[in-house]
Amino acid sequence: MPSLLGAPPYSGLGGVGDPYAPLMVLMCRVCLEDKPIKPLPCCKKAVCDECLKVYLSSQVQLGQVEIKCPITECFEFLEETTVVYNLTHEDSIKYKYFLELGRIDSSTKPCPQCKHFTTFKKKGHIPTPSRSESKYKIQCPTCQFVWCFKCHSPWHEGVNCKEYKKGDKLLRHWASEIEHGQRNAQKCPKCKIHIQRTEGCDHMTCSQCNTNFCYRCGERYRQLRFFGDHTSNLSIFGCKYRYLPERPHLRRLVRGSVCAGKLFIAPLILVLGLALGAIAVVIGLFVFPIYCLCKKQRKRSRTGMHW
Repeated sequence: MPSLLGAPPYSGLGGVGDPYAPLMVLMCRVCLEDKPIKPLPCCKKAVCDECLKVYLSSQVQLGQVEIKCPITECFEFLEETTVVYNLTHEDSIKYKYFLELGRIDSSTKPCPQCKHFTTFKKKGHIPTPSRSESKYKIQCPTCQFVWCFKCHSPWHEGVNCKEYKKGDKLLRHWASEIEHGQRNAQKCPKCKIHIQRTEGCDHMTCSQCNTNFCYRCGERYRQLRFFGDHTSNLSIFGCKYRYLPERPHLRRLVRGSVCAGKLFIAPLILVLGLALGAIAVVIGLFVFPIYCLCKKQRKRSRTGMHW
């Protein structure tokens, strides 16, 4: 929306990502109210602080790291400084946590228990086999939790990271536990990171690899025209919890039969459609000339009656 013509500059400072930027009285593109606003740096559109903070908080709660501009016609991402400046202290901590977590090759990682960040400093000596794993042993200065910096797991004395990861049942057990009617976390089917849902439906989008998957069953969202999608009860792509969850063999039999029936019927429908189309063309070749001839004859008859 355009700014109010003739509106005097607001004497206050702040807004968006620059606390010292002068504000102008503009109409917010979200709530449509006239407020002192500093336009967004990416598209120069006006969004008030209240609306921007609500939007950013909702994105952080969903685990988004790259946050798009709230203006639908703008496809730019907001700068980290802009995001952090407009977040509450609690949301800012979460956002920074997600940022560091997304930096796979970063030398800074959060404690698996209290999320306190620790920077690992590589030493110049060449590690011996006995010390190659022990150098990654970290004790959190905040909660005293002992963990492995290399694999980001609780410390595994006498077991290397590869072996521990194979037998890591602690995380999987916690993720599979049901609290408040839902799993604690679900693993992304592509990049394998665990994602915790705080609200919303079962349709999840991984913040790391953008894979769409179902939070209930952990399977990817797939769909194919004529064969349904993940929300279809009788589709082979359907969620196992939507149809006969307690009888998996019967569910596979029914869905497989429906799929086979569609595969059998589809060619018949195609052949029938082609046959009907051919018949229509043949009929048209005969009927259309007759129709034109009759129309021409009627026109001549009317002309003769006029004279």
